[in-house]
Amino acid sequence: MGHTVRLIAPQFVKPYVKTNKNDAADAEAICEAVARPNMRFVPIKTIEQQSVLSLHRVRQGFVRPRTPQANQIRGLPPNSGSLFQGIGHLERQAPELIEDAESDLTGSSRLLIQRLIDHLKDLGRQVRELEKQIQSWHRSDETSQRLARVPGIGPLTASALVASVGDAMSFRNARQLAAWVGLVPRQNSSGGKNVLLGISKSV
Repeated sequence: MGHTVRLIAPQFVKPYVKTNKNDAADAEAICEAVARPNMRFVPIKTIEQQSVLSLHRVRQGFVRPRTPQANQIRGLPPNSGSLFQGIGHLERQAPELIEDAESDLTGSSRLLIQRLIDHLKDLGRQVRELEKQIQSWHRSDETSQRLARVPGIGPLTASALVASVGDAMSFRNARQLAAWVGLVPRQNSSGGKNVLLGISKSV
């Protein structure tokens, strides 16, 4: 209809809500916020960017439960927690413990640990398959490959950054980009006293 679409982060609109929250008050607050000369807008993501970010989110959904699953396996055999440092060691050493006839594990405990190990391996397989898809996209994207040349940035970080940011020219400078991503400390400063808090996240 000839309009220019602009996205505003909800936290930038909330200060302009004058009364209780309802649709009319929200619409008035949005109109007030969008008219501010220094308002910052959210870059609009393409379908391809959303697809890559979905891969990262689903991968993270498989990565997150791996640690508690590994800790659960470590906690079941008596006096064996120190043997399984790292998920890779756990996948290799736990089957040896199950097959050890001299261990104190009962038959039901061995079956239970084997079930948990199978689930842990399945989570790892899902993560590896998603990483292959992400790396395949990374190899096809020139911007992501340029980012990966920066020391400390690999294909996963580069692809996530490209998919999240999109057009970096929508930011005035590198600091504004870092603040948008969440790589600078939050502030709670007042009365000339600067108080820097923690960094919200890292890519």
